[in-house]
Amino acid sequence: MMREGRKVYLDYLARCDQAFRPFAPIDLPDFFRGRQEDIELLRNELRTPGRQVAIYGERGVGKTSLAMLAYFFARFNDEATHLVRCEEHSSYDDIFEQILIDAGSAFLPESIERESSRTGGLSVGPAALSSRKTARSKDRSIPAARHISPALLLRVFGEHEGLLIIDEYDRVRDATTHTRLAETLKHFSDAASTSKIIVVGVAETLTDLVGEHQSLTRCLAQIKLERMSHDELQEVITAGEDRVGVSFHKDVRGRIVALADGFPFYVHLLCKHAAEEAGRILDEDPNARVVVAEPEYRKALKRAIKTGEATLRDAYQTAVITVRRKTEMYRYLLWAVAYSSSSEVQVQHIADNIEQLTGNRPKIESLSSYLGPLTKPEKKEILVRVRQGYYKFANPLMRAYIRLVMEERNIELEGQRTFPWMRSIEP
Repeated sequence: MMREGRKVYLDYLARCDQAFRPFAPIDLPDFFRGRQEDIELLRNELRTPGRQVAIYGERGVGKTSLAMLAYFFARFNDEATHLVRCEEHSSYDDIFEQILIDAGSAFLPESIERESSRTGGLSVGPAALSSRKTARSKDRSIPAARHISPALLLRVFGEHEGLLIIDEYDRVRDATTHTRLAETLKHFSDAASTSKIIVVGVAETLTDLVGEHQSLTRCLAQIKLERMSHDELQEVITAGEDRVGVSFHKDVRGRIVALADGFPFYVHLLCKHAAEEAGRILDEDPNARVVVAEPEYRKALKRAIKTGEATLRDAYQTAVITVRRKTEMYRYLLWAVAYSSSSEVQVQHIADNIEQLTGNRPKIESLSSYLGPLTKPEKKEILVRVRQGYYKFANPLMRAYIRLVMEERNIELEGQRTFPWMRSIEP
């Protein structure tokens, strides 16, 4: 029989996994915090006849979570919400065939008719919408439905209120798919379909996400998610505290929010590890008050660096390691870019920041021999040359990751440095 402390501790960890989700979208409305203006815009657009929605922005800002909870915010039927995640090789047919399957339909390619044994099902051309999916097939050509088309999708979904969510659409490279999706969005809008399409992906502009299609200007609403404010990130922590049964010291909350750089991903990552560390006390004392203080924060920081997004960790390690000629300059350069409050950093400011960090100012002309390789594949293209004399991180999440590394090192040095981003939050 499991002792009480172990049971309480395991229940506590389960609540941590539910409340703090750095590696999975938020799928319960109770844990979604902030974004009130975006939620209101999403609700209004989904309830406007003839409008579909595109949600885009940087990686890690919560696009998928917002899309997955759109049914709740706009009062749609969650059972009529269907989501597909794209891959680089995804085609138009791949995307919508998966949506049809998820909706309980089975599209038959090559115009093969399906005779289905079902109860209460709705048969629409080559697609069958049914609660029972047992079926048998026989060969018979259906010339009018040789492929998935906007007309077919409207026949299946047009009169049923629901959401068709196409996630990670930025990964799709096929130009024909972009064109066919644009046609489908327009068809759904022109028909005032009660099913709405939500396209989600990493992009700076709508054109970056769906391509250059003038016909989408009227029918496709744009919701660009920016990074979250400090107050919104504080709300994320508070919601987690209430659900899990843990309390974060005020200064620890401030440091987590400051390090997150506007990304809820890092708040969830640091809070999860910190709360788990603090909860260990329950294993011995199930009635103990669980508090995240400095020791738990330090352990969480180390765990976050080791267990965070693998692509960030690998890119950073590859970029700073040198084999032929040992030098710390690559590390100092990346730290200098992360030190800046601007995402695009001028070479002169990089040199200034290196001086702030090391006490020695390098010659600007000498930096080019190091900055160049950091934009190349051998250094994982960790930096991008924006224009003459200006650089930024290729992955916006990298700046916060390197700031975690810098914070850990500063703790080891007993707080000898005061980073500017840490001064932005009152302890």
